Parts: sequence; structure tokens; C-alpha cells
Amino acid sequence: MRPTRKVAFGIATAALLAGTAACGDSDETTDGSSGNGGDRSAGSPFEAVSAAAETTREVTSARFEATMSSPAQAGGNVEMSGAMSWDPELAMDLTMTGEALAADPAVPQEVDVVWVDGVMYMDMGQEFAAEFDGRSWMAMDLMSLAEETGDPTVADSMSFGLDSANQDPAQQLALLLEAPEIELVGEETLDGVGTTRYQGTISVEDAIERDGSTEALLTDGERDQLVEAMNSQGIESYELDVWVDEHDYPVQIHQSFDTDAGPVEYEVRYSDYGADVTAEAPPAETVVDFMELLEQLESGMAQG
Repeated sequence: MRPTRKVAFGIATAALLAGTAACGDSDETTDGSSGNGGDRSAGSPFEAVSAAAETTREVTSARFEATMSSPAQAGGNVEMSGAMSWDPELAMDLTMTGEALAADPAVPQEVDVVWVDGVMYMDMGQEFAAEFDGRSWMAMDLMSLAEETGDPTVADSMSFGLDSANQDPAQQLALLLEAPEIELVGEETLDGVGTTRYQGTISVEDAIERDGSTEALLTDGERDQLVEAMNSQGIESYELDVWVDEHDYPVQIHQSFDTDAGPVEYEVRYSDYGADVTAEAPPAETVVDFMELLEQLESGMAQG
């Protein structure tokens, strides 16, 4: 099996995981908590996060920078930056760097990625194109890939990755509102922006419970997808931190959780809410379907 094709598979795996959500030192910490069973008085952490979720519902796009840290077998560390919209459906135009890319000098150290109409396209560079009749873009139709595998676990994970709730910051805030307690950590400054940091832990049991308090932000269907994704990846709980600015917009969201493959951390920083997102699929004649690549990888492995 040619090295470039082997690395392409690793890159695709890392990108799949990346589709699943640098802080300053805290100057002051103020105790306070709330949540599904906690204090919901005016000015409480629950009310503050609720206000931020409601405000963020009014926008559907933003620029972002994100980092994901995961075990090497799951793609290692990945960094992404670009713009995305999450309503009416997820669309992203971004650049990705990371350990999976650095594994082979034939692969560009920066890979352009476009996510549109449920398909992820990755520009794999000139050497990749030389192996595929000049086609440099690799396309992954995640729903079709899930159907082809016939593995419900894979299907659950991939379909959740496609859902806009996985990238919508308002629904990430709604997820924090499911925590039994929300702690007010304190005031922090990120890139010159004053923020207030809140923290909570959400278990599978918390996500299953339905008390109606976040129904407007997290539907039953979205909650079910969350529970399915957690179960399929062996996640027992999420630890969530959010940093909210004075205008009730999330500036940064940090998730950490343990999976069957090992610990994962995902942090995304938002800016320029309402930004234009021009995600367009590359011309068909420049695209290699991932299933075609996968078949060749499997054939090469069998011959080897």
C-alpha cells in the first residue's frame, strides 16, 4: 500500500473525530452553582448561561479556531481555523493542520477542507493527485459511509457528527445547562476580550433526563443523538467550560471526555459572529470518493 494513501486514511479518521466541540489566567474566582436542580435566580450561573444560549440562537455563523487533542490512533492533535454556519445545515470552509498530516512529507502540512451538503472534501495536494488522475480532493459522504459499513456504532457516531447541534454554539451552551451544577469560575481575558467563565459536567444520565428547562434549545431528537453518540464512543460524561463576553456571546468552549480510544479534548474559539460562509463543493472532476480510496487500501492490504 502506498504511503500517501495510508496517510490519507489516517487524515480522514482524524477529520471525522474533529467533527464531534488559550485561556488567560483567572483573576478572580466566585463560588456559585446551579443546574437542573440548582439555583435559577436572576444573576445565577444557570440564568447567565441561559441568556448566552438565547442570544447565540439569533446568529447562524461565525469564524473559529479549534484544537483537538486525542490519542495517536485516533488522529492525534489537530488544529482547524476557518468559518462555519450551522443553520439550516452545517457548512464549513477551513484549514486543518496536525500530527496526521505531518506523518508523511507527501501530504500538505495544511489541508483545505470544505464541508457542504453532508459531504467533507479535503484537498490532499499534488502527490495525491498524481496517483488519482489529477484529482486532489478526497470526498467523504459520511452518511453513505455509515450505511456502507453496516455498523450501527459507526453510523450513530457519524450521523451525530453531521448534525448542526454538534457545531452550533447555542446548543453547546444548552448542553451545559443539562449539568446538575454550573459553577461560576471567574472573570478571564481572552485576546483582550473580557469574559466570564462557567463550568459543568454532564453525564449520560444527565443528558437522558428531560425536565423541560432546555427544550427550546435542545430538542428531544438532538438529545437522543447526544446520548447515542456518548454511548457509541464509550463516553460516560463531558466536562464543559464556556467563556461568555459582555454581550452574552460565547468566546470559547472547551470539552474534555474519555472515549474507548482514550482521552479527548476539544476547544473552539469563536469570533466575527454572522460572518459570510462561502463553502462550495470542488468540481466533480477533481474529486476522489473516499469509498474508492478505501477499496484500494483494503485491496493493497490484502495483497500485502
